Amino acid sequence: MENVPGKSLICAALAALVFVCACAAPVAPVELTDDSGDHIVSAAPAERIISLAPANTEIVYALGLEDRLVGVTEFCNYPPDAKNKARVGGFSTVDIEKTVALKPDLVLASAIHSKSVTPQLQKMGFRVVTLNPKTVKGVINDITLTGSLAGADKAAAALTASLQKRVDAVTAATAGLTPAQRPRTLLMIWNDPMMVAGSSTLIDDIIRLAGGTNIASAIDGFGSMNLESMISADPQVIIVPTSMDKSSDPLWDFVTKDPRMANTSAVKNGRVYKIDGDLIYRHSPRCVSALEQAASFLHPDLFVKPAP
Repeated sequence: MENVPGKSLICAALAALVFVCACAAPVAPVELTDDSGDHIVSAAPAERIISLAPANTEIVYALGLEDRLVGVTEFCNYPPDAKNKARVGGFSTVDIEKTVALKPDLVLASAIHSKSVTPQLQKMGFRVVTLNPKTVKGVINDITLTGSLAGADKAAAALTASLQKRVDAVTAATAGLTPAQRPRTLLMIWNDPMMVAGSSTLIDDIIRLAGGTNIASAIDGFGSMNLESMISADPQVIIVPTSMDKSSDPLWDFVTKDPRMANTSAVKNGRVYKIDGDLIYRHSPRCVSALEQAASFLHPDLFVKPAP
C-alpha cells in the first residue's frame, strides 16, 4: 500500500478534534420539580421506565416511548399493547421486588404511592417522579416533564402543542359565558354512598373549562355528598362515568331510574350523559377528549359531539 506523507498525523489530529468536541459539549443535567414538590436532577435520558399508574402509561405511549417501558400495573390497559408489558402489581399494591428486578432508571409514580412505595424505592437509589396533576394544564406540563426526563423534548413539544390547540378551541367558546349560561353540573362517581368530584380535581377543572358550574365545588377533592343536598342543588347536567364494555351500569340506572332523581332538571330534560370513565378519571393526554365531550354535553349549541 502506498504511503501517504503525514497520514498518521492527520488521523491523530482528527481523533483529537472529535475528542475535544465531545468533551466541550457535555449533556447538561435536566433539573425539574415533580407534582409532589420533589426536585429532580436527571443526568441522562431514561431508558428503562416503569409506570405505576394507567395515566402515566398513557403519557409514555403518547410520547412514542413504549419501547423503553419495561413495567406497568395490572390496570394499565391503554393502549391495548400496554397489556403485554411486564406487570409490577396493582395501582396501590405495587410489588417492590418485581419493580427492582426490572432495573428501572425512572419510575413514574402517583400521589397514592407517596407514603410507602415512593420512599422505599428512593431509599434504594431509584429515581422516582410523581405525576399528580389536578388540571388539564397540569397534565400538559407533566407530558413536558416526562419528555424531558426521557430526552424526548421534541415529541413532547409536538404533543403538547396539539393538545393545547384543542383545549384552546374549547375555551375560546366558553370563556365569555356568564354564570347564568354555565349549567349546574354534577359528575357522579357513585350513589351508595353518594360520591362526587369536588374542587381541586381534574374533573372540576374539566367542568369549568367546558363551560359548566360544578355543584360539588364546595367539597375538596373526591368526597361524599348528601343526596338531599344534591337534589336541592338541582343539577341541570349530570355526567356519569361508565365502563364502556358493560351493557348495564348500576350508577347509570340509579341516575336515570331512581324516583328520587326524577325531579332534577337533568333527568327531566334528558341531560344525563355517559362518558368513558378512563377518559375523565385519568390524568392522561386523553383528558382533552374528555373535555371536548363534556363541552358538547354542556353546550350542544356550541360544539358538535366528538366521535367516541
